[in-house]
Amino acid sequence: MAVMDFLAAYDAIPEDDAPQRVALLRRSMVAGRAALFAELRAHRPVFSTPVGVFVTRHPDVLEVLSAPETFTVGVFGPTLEDVLGAPFVLARDGADVHWRERGYGQLMLAPEDAPRVRELTARIADTVLDEAIGGGADTFDLVQDYARLAAARVALAYLGLTGIEEERLHSCTRRMQWAFAVNPDRDPEIHAAGVDAGRELHDLVAELVDRRRSGGPAAGPDDVLGRMLRTRLPAEYDFDDERVTANLVGYLTSYQQNATQCTVTALKELAVRPEALVEAERAAAEGPARCDAYVWEALRFHPFVPITPRLCLRDRVVAAGTPRQTVIPAKSVVLACFASAMFDEEVLDAPAEFRPGRPPAHNLVLGYGAHECLGRYAARVIVPELVRRVLLRPGVRPLPGAERALDYAGTPFPQHYAVRSGRVAVPTA
Repeated sequence: MAVMDFLAAYDAIPEDDAPQRVALLRRSMVAGRAALFAELRAHRPVFSTPVGVFVTRHPDVLEVLSAPETFTVGVFGPTLEDVLGAPFVLARDGADVHWRERGYGQLMLAPEDAPRVRELTARIADTVLDEAIGGGADTFDLVQDYARLAAARVALAYLGLTGIEEERLHSCTRRMQWAFAVNPDRDPEIHAAGVDAGRELHDLVAELVDRRRSGGPAAGPDDVLGRMLRTRLPAEYDFDDERVTANLVGYLTSYQQNATQCTVTALKELAVRPEALVEAERAAAEGPARCDAYVWEALRFHPFVPITPRLCLRDRVVAAGTPRQTVIPAKSVVLACFASAMFDEEVLDAPAEFRPGRPPAHNLVLGYGAHECLGRYAARVIVPELVRRVLLRPGVRPLPGAERALDYAGTPFPQHYAVRSGRVAVPTA
C-alpha cells in the first residue's frame, strides 16, 4: 500500500462494521506490516481499533511497558496460567508473584552464567550441525534438523533437565505458546491442546525434579536445577518443589520456540542482505563480540514478538504534552508494537538501514520494562552463538533465490527453511 492507503481504506469502512475493519487490519499486518506501521507512526501513532489500541512510537511503547500498575499482562496472563497450570512471573504483575519470583529467577538464571552457556551452545551447535550435514543430502532443514534440536539441547543441559526428549519439548512448547501467545480468536481447540501440552511438560519436569531431589541437594551437575535444589528460601514464600517445577516449565515455554525462530530468522535477514551476510561471516570468524551485533540487528527486522498486549486498568494519558497525546480508556487492550518502535524515525537514525552496533535501547527484541526477558543473560549468548556456528560453515547457506522462503506450514512459527549442506571444516574460533 502507498502512504495513507491503509488508513483511507480503513476509514472508508463504516465504524460499526468491526469485522471488516479487523479483516483489513489483519490482511495489512500480513501483507505489509512495515508499511502499515510506518503509516501509523506518521499519521495515527496511537490508533484505536476493535481489537485494541495500537501504540507505535518508541517513547510511547516504553511508556506503556514502564507502567505495569496501569498496563498489566491481564490480556494473556490468565490464559498462560491455564496452560502452565500454575502462577508464573510472566503472567502476573505486582509483588505477590511477579517481583518475588522475578528476583528468584534472576538468581537462578544468573548473569555470570553467560560465558559457560556460550561455550555450551557452541559445543552443542557444532554437534547438531555435524549430524545434519552428515546425513549426506545436498540440503537440510535449518529449523527441523538444526535450530529446534540445538536450542532444546542447550536449554535442557543448562537448566539440568537432560532426559526430556528434544521432540517432546519442542512439540509441547509449540502447542503451549500457540495457545497463550498467538490465539487471538481464542480457538478452544488450540487452547485445549496447549493445556494438555502444559500438563505433559509439567509431568516430565516434575519427574526429573523428584529424581534429582532424591539424590540430595548437592546431587548432579552444577546447573540451574541443582542451584534451585540447593537454595533455601524463607518458609513464608512457600517455595516447594512444585514451584521449582512451575518455574522450569515456564522458562522452557518462554524459550524454546523463540530461540528456534530467532536462529532461523536472523540468518534469513542476513541472507537477504548479501553485503551484511559477508560482513557477518567475517565478524563470526573474529569471535563473538562483533558477530553478536549483526545477529541482534538482523532480529530488529524480524522480532519474534512484534506486538505485546497489555490491559489498561484505568484511564491513562499516553504521550502527554505531544501532538499525539491520547487518553486510553480503562479496560482497553493496548498493543505495544515493538516492531514499529524499533523503526521510529524520530528516535533511530536511518532505521531502515542495516546498522550493527546501534544503542541497546533501540533494540527491543527481548522486551522492555517489568516483563523484559527473564532469561536475557542466557538468551544474549545462546541466540547469537547458534547463528554464529552456522556462519562459521561457509557452505551452509540458504538456497540461492530462496533466501526468503521461510515456511510456517500453517502455524505461527517457522517450520522449514532449506539450506545447502556444504561440507567445510569447522574453525576452532
